[in-house]
Amino acid sequence: MAFATLTERTPAHRVYRYGGWLIGAAILIYIPWFAHEPARISQYSQVVCYAVAILALNLVIGFSGQISLGHSAFVGIGAYTTIILVADHDWSYVATIPVAFAIAFVVGVVVGLPALRIRGLYLAVVTLAVATVFPTLVLKYESFTGGPNGKQATTRWVPPDWTPFSQRNRFGPLAYKYFVLLLIAIICFVLVRNLLKSRVGRAVIAQRDNQTSAATSGVNLAIYRSLNFGFSAAIAGVAGSMLMIETPQATDTKFGVNLAIFLVVALVLGGVATIGGAIPGALAFVFVPYYTREWADDYIGFLQGRPGAGAISDVLYGALLLVFVFILPGGVMDGIKRLKARIVKVIPNPSWLPKDHAPVIISDTAESPFPELVTEPAAEDEVEDLTSTTTRGSNE
Repeated sequence: MAFATLTERTPAHRVYRYGGWLIGAAILIYIPWFAHEPARISQYSQVVCYAVAILALNLVIGFSGQISLGHSAFVGIGAYTTIILVADHDWSYVATIPVAFAIAFVVGVVVGLPALRIRGLYLAVVTLAVATVFPTLVLKYESFTGGPNGKQATTRWVPPDWTPFSQRNRFGPLAYKYFVLLLIAIICFVLVRNLLKSRVGRAVIAQRDNQTSAATSGVNLAIYRSLNFGFSAAIAGVAGSMLMIETPQATDTKFGVNLAIFLVVALVLGGVATIGGAIPGALAFVFVPYYTREWADDYIGFLQGRPGAGAISDVLYGALLLVFVFILPGGVMDGIKRLKARIVKVIPNPSWLPKDHAPVIISDTAESPFPELVTEPAAEDEVEDLTSTTTRGSNE
């Protein structure tokens, strides 16, 4: 039984609804000030970047019902677009984001064309091939991408003088970089939310639920699938550009198959078909391997220096993921939703009902509260005339 009961569209419900958003915004703003070391702020920035990448993958898997294992390639395309333009053509980091968005969108539409004919595991194999081929292409065009040594930019991310972040403070540039990445991530989340609330988003979700019903309702399955896959790839490209803002160095191993698989795992952990699920998924993606590695180094020291010692943290990571899936099969967001339902119960209050929509029993002598809906009873002679007219018409 819930501890509190709220009615929709009431002031208490609005406070309950928007209070959580305000608390979350306050946490995101004050997180850098609680960091005791610069490396922690870098980890927070990585969480923001990977949250956008998971959000992009969720557009395909969660809201479109398709399986994609190749989004690491789209993240890599955005990353290499940014690093090449910055290192070789002296572009600013922010100016490269629209270019990365456009290039990743075009590549995503081209890769999404097989989705018009195949589905399920077959599409997963095709996208997995894209994730496998991308590092090979990076190594092949070494003069353009830097090859196995990678490509990095020497341009420093310096906060402007009008900002409250000092260049002399070791926390200043990192905190400024975090807030820039956070602003870009908020724009991406708002774009995805507005897309899903629009006619296009409803069409994408409809074809996920039932393709036959969507097609009979006028949804062009081919166009919406291709555009949704392309938009998802474009958001992933923006995530790649954000990663280059955080750490301006791109290598072929950074955007391989491992990243593609771990993005899917993080999506499942956070919650499929939920916009907010990208945030806990990114937190698990960044911090769970970090803490399992630290725990393995501190408490399993007898494995240090032996073959396979570095893999113990990955084993712990996998075990934790299995336990987590059994505890919360619907992801973190599903668990939060169930917990909120146990604490606060929200009673629906549709907008088409009047404010006071309690059932009212009106007697024959009572005055109706809605006189415009009450009609006078017909007189007896009018009833007789109507009956005779009806009878005559049926005889004819």
